[in-house]
Amino acid sequence: MQITRHPSLTEPQFLGCASAFVDALSGELNAAAMYLRKVEGQPKGAAFAYEMSLDRHRYGALTVLDRWAELVRAFGAHLRISRYQAIIDEAPKRTRTAEEILVRANEVIDAAGEYSSEVVAACVLAFQSLTTTFEEERRSAEQSALLGPLLPEEFKVARATFVQDLAAR
Repeated sequence: MQITRHPSLTEPQFLGCASAFVDALSGELNAAAMYLRKVEGQPKGAAFAYEMSLDRHRYGALTVLDRWAELVRAFGAHLRISRYQAIIDEAPKRTRTAEEILVRANEVIDAAGEYSSEVVAACVLAFQSLTTTFEEERRSAEQSALLGPLLPEEFKVARATFVQDLAAR
């Protein structure tokens, strides 16, 4: 990842990365839920293109979590931020929890012979629970977004770099 090549991160840079993280994770989970709904009621293999997209997004969410964990491992021990310190302190626990939820949802999908309403509902609920796992990160991103054009340039640059890192799967 390009962002981990920096010798350190400032608070605005880290919060820019956190903003990119929650947006990317939400995007992957929302897309996975959308494709699950598209295949609902169908047997496995009946909608191959939708299933491929579903797989790309449900596993893409795991990649986003992995990149976030890598970023926090690289900088978290040396970074103190004035607000939302729990984002750093709780990141390993939150990431593990989210990975466990995603792995279990993926196991439900993989084990099912069809995309029944029950499978879809269970997985969509699991995806929604992931967003609550990172509620503090979301609040931070929403607060930053309120600043709009007043955001520091280093926030914007770090956010863009982390987005590029996430896109380079």
